[in-house]
Amino acid sequence: MPIYIIGGPTASGKSAFALELARGVEGEIINGDSMQLYRHLHILTARPTDVQDIPHHLYGVLQGNEISSLGWWYEAACKVIEGIQARGKTPIVVGGTGLYLRALTQGLSLIPDIPDVIRQEARHLAGTLSEEDFFKLVVREDPKIQGVIHQNDTQRLTRALEVIWATQSSLQDCQGKPRKILELDSQYLVILPPRDILYQRINDRFIWMVENGALKEVEDLLQSNIDPASPVLKAVGVPELTGYLKGNFSLDQAIAQAQQSTRRYAKRQTTWFTRQVPEADVLRS
Repeated sequence: MPIYIIGGPTASGKSAFALELARGVEGEIINGDSMQLYRHLHILTARPTDVQDIPHHLYGVLQGNEISSLGWWYEAACKVIEGIQARGKTPIVVGGTGLYLRALTQGLSLIPDIPDVIRQEARHLAGTLSEEDFFKLVVREDPKIQGVIHQNDTQRLTRALEVIWATQSSLQDCQGKPRKILELDSQYLVILPPRDILYQRINDRFIWMVENGALKEVEDLLQSNIDPASPVLKAVGVPELTGYLKGNFSLDQAIAQAQQSTRRYAKRQTTWFTRQVPEADVLRS
């Protein structure tokens, strides 16, 4: 039974498209977005709402101090896919985390388990150093990730540091033979609206988020004693609204900065999907 994979930048309309598709093909939806895995930030991560008629999987399943890996998500998603297929339904995987979606079509590379002491040290450094200093450290240890992993992608940088320390091999070299859990007949769709439309959606959506509870979400998150290295604290909009809550700048400034951060993130996502998934059918909604 085929599955649908739907990717694209934030605010492109992926979730709404997936919902309509699910209603037409008797589908169930699986989250492919790393931030929507967390139970926090329902509003700020644009988690789907009003979807009682369609089963949704892997949304809000992690606590703030838990750190998801590509391998964890891949195995969890494949188990969900098997269950959906066993029920005679159509799996629909939707999200903006391109590496998650690519794993379903290309499999996972074999990387050995990382000793806890190394994992803890890498995460400690990721949480205490500035983004710039942590990036410099990782590049010094693993020069091959220069130009491959973005400076603000703390999760992948931490993984690269763990791998180089544990294996003495670059994350780029530690590929091994890709493994697949499922043989999937998939249809890959990427939603790429025109840039001006996408950016306007981003700007309007963030204002809506602030007006509908995003500030309370961030305030609650900051009071929950989450590990500073947790990826959820890096979610787009969290640093900016945190700055406002701490009195570092005005709400208007926080909104403008968060809108800009979101647009930059969307641009990186668009570039990734355009370059990494040339086989996908592109929908320019």
